[in-house]
Amino acid sequence: MRVTANMSAENSLYNIQLSRRRLDNTQELISSGQNINRPSDDPITSRVLLEVGDKVRALDQYSSNISKASSWLKFTSTALDGLSSIVNLAQKVTGSINSGSSDPNLRQSAHDQLVDLKSQLIDMANTQYGDQYIFGGANNSVIPFKNSNADNPPIDNSFAGDGTQLTIEVAQGSFQALNITGDRVLLGTGSSPNYGSTNILDTFDNLIAAIGDRLTPSNVTDISTASQALQDGAKQLIIATSDVLSRTTRLDNMSKLNDNNKNTLLSISTGIQEVDYAKLGIQQNNQQIAFEASLSATAKLTKLSLLDYM
Repeated sequence: MRVTANMSAENSLYNIQLSRRRLDNTQELISSGQNINRPSDDPITSRVLLEVGDKVRALDQYSSNISKASSWLKFTSTALDGLSSIVNLAQKVTGSINSGSSDPNLRQSAHDQLVDLKSQLIDMANTQYGDQYIFGGANNSVIPFKNSNADNPPIDNSFAGDGTQLTIEVAQGSFQALNITGDRVLLGTGSSPNYGSTNILDTFDNLIAAIGDRLTPSNVTDISTASQALQDGAKQLIIATSDVLSRTTRLDNMSKLNDNNKNTLLSISTGIQEVDYAKLGIQQNNQQIAFEASLSATAKLTKLSLLDYM
């Protein structure tokens, strides 16, 4: 096969372009610090990196969900502690007059304290997280319990929210109940979970009526019955608090698990993408020498003519 001057020139140009591409690619790797900068660099590995990126973004969303849920549960736990403290104070007031009293001033004092404590109980049950009532269920934009003062007692102890338990996704296909509802906590209704069957608000009303006031004598039997119901209500709040603690613990564990999974995925991604600068430095130097040699050889070749072979 006869090698013409045109073929030699084309071959030289091809080698120069090839050396230039290799050098440019190495310089890009050094500049970006990544082994793969576009899907065409390595389609199979690029797909792996895309899948890793999707999983990391999903884990970030789960972490955000868990953070919001943890804040919500902290507010709930604080509110439940407040409710328990109020019920405990009511028990102390009841204990001071559990046998009734012939002193009208003592009866009136106990009566007024319980009325005030019930008002505080409802205020605590209407706790908000942002603009949402934490015990309102899905209907959490409406105040769940109506309140009143001693001169204007409520007609009933109805619940304006609903029994819906809101849930969040904390891992792929794994959900956690976010809230507990006022009907379960204070009215003793609802199921899955159910904390007890005591209507704490009605119990306060029964206790207030049983103690009497300045004009109304105490009913010792009714005081005893209402006092027992109040104890049951206190246990109901303890069970609800335990449920919140259990949920918080699970969220903490899921947060740690998600963090570990994310670190593993990031380690995989880093292992694929992280360049070896020392290796690339040597490679760039060798490619630079080869490229310059190609330029030099081509330059000498283009100076030759037919007379150089005669």
